Amino acid sequence: MNAHLQIRKDRLADALSLLTVVLIAVAGGVLIILLTSDEPQRALAAFFAGPFSNRLFFGNMLQAATPLLVTGLGLTVAFRAGAVNLGAEGQIYIGALAGTALLLLAPGATGWLLLAAIPAAMLAGALFAGLAGWLRTRFGATEVITTYLIGAILIQLFDFLLRRYLVDPGAGFPATESLPASLRLPRLLLPSNLNASFIIALLLAVLVWWLLYRTVFGYELRGTGANPHASRYVGIPVARSFVLALAISGALAGLAGMFEVAGVHGRLVTGFSNNIGWNGITVALIARLHPLGVVPAALLYGYLEVGANSSALMAGVSPRIAAIIQSLIFYLISAQALFAFYRRRLARRREAAPA
Repeated sequence: MNAHLQIRKDRLADALSLLTVVLIAVAGGVLIILLTSDEPQRALAAFFAGPFSNRLFFGNMLQAATPLLVTGLGLTVAFRAGAVNLGAEGQIYIGALAGTALLLLAPGATGWLLLAAIPAAMLAGALFAGLAGWLRTRFGATEVITTYLIGAILIQLFDFLLRRYLVDPGAGFPATESLPASLRLPRLLLPSNLNASFIIALLLAVLVWWLLYRTVFGYELRGTGANPHASRYVGIPVARSFVLALAISGALAGLAGMFEVAGVHGRLVTGFSNNIGWNGITVALIARLHPLGVVPAALLYGYLEVGANSSALMAGVSPRIAAIIQSLIFYLISAQALFAFYRRRLARRREAAPA
């Protein structure tokens, strides 16, 4: 009974600390609006109520959350296995590149081709993320460094291949030609950008939850992240689980990139991701690495982004307010995680001291 009560207290304290982090970050954004806006009351009303004011803003809020939801799910899988994937941004770009190249270069333009492009995007992301996992298990190269370096290379490779082989000369900027309507995801709430990828993302959240908490494979992944030495002792293939977790993370990042191209932009555009991979890390941490918690965490980010755009349109406030709030959340969450890490480490040392 006491153990149950302690767990509940720990969860309540964790939830309150998370809520405090979000409120501090939002308060920082509100303060900036008050200091920079000529119409602060109107700007604040647009910021907080704008995402629900019409179909356009509401649909865009849900769509802004979609790639963060998919990427956050992948990063949750990696983190649960004890792997840190800092290359999701590059995996988003390379996944979108692989899928879009297939759509543009393959003969025919039927909807079935999109069903082939999506696995191609996932495979591209999985290969490069899995490569970092293999380098860790084979040579001991930490994935924190390898995922970041490989991801940075992938972004540059994406830009080079786009400009050299796929660019549309008539576009006027680095982008491919537009995809035909048959190769785009169906829209759900016109005139917004909301499309079928949002529904798929929600289904993926349930699927990842089932994978992690209702399958032997998920138990092995979580065991690998919780205690790799004990997991290895009881027969769990730790190296395989580590590599597969990173591969799944990269596959979902690549899928998020393909969703952005086929669902929102309709073409491959340089810089289209806009830090989805990095924000996905914060979304996963806000969700406390629970797949179902990633859904409200991603919706929070979508709400902040559309709220900032709404206040920019209605009251002349800079749309970068959302980026400022998101950055504050990122740094506060990171500081919170580091504090918890060092507190646990200190507690272990105290326990080991008498022995």
